[in-house]
Amino acid sequence: MKWKYHIKRLSKMILNQLELLKTVDYRLYSLYKNNFFTIARTKFMLHETWKERTPIKKVEVINTDAKKFTVSDMLTVGKQYDVINETEEYYQIIDNSGLVGGYYKTYFKEV
Repeated sequence: MKWKYHIKRLSKMILNQLELLKTVDYRLYSLYKNNFFTIARTKFMLHETWKERTPIKKVEVINTDAKKFTVSDMLTVGKQYDVINETEEYYQIIDNSGLVGGYYKTYFKEV
């Protein structure tokens, strides 16, 4: 039964701290919160700006022979695509659907 008392006590302390934060330091808290989300948004949400970004390079499709997926609907052999982002094994490009998609590098050659 002692643990219930401790949980109630801790929850009251946390609520008191939150109320204090809301009343006294609300401006500082909101400034901190906005800056944190601005930094997080620029570092971790790259997918939201992929369509507006300038391409890194161009690649040309050499095959669409995929074991698991149907790639031929989204890529055309011989067509060149702009690379928006690149990882170790993927290119993110704007495909035939007009959206950014990630594809293995084995389907492409650099132009």
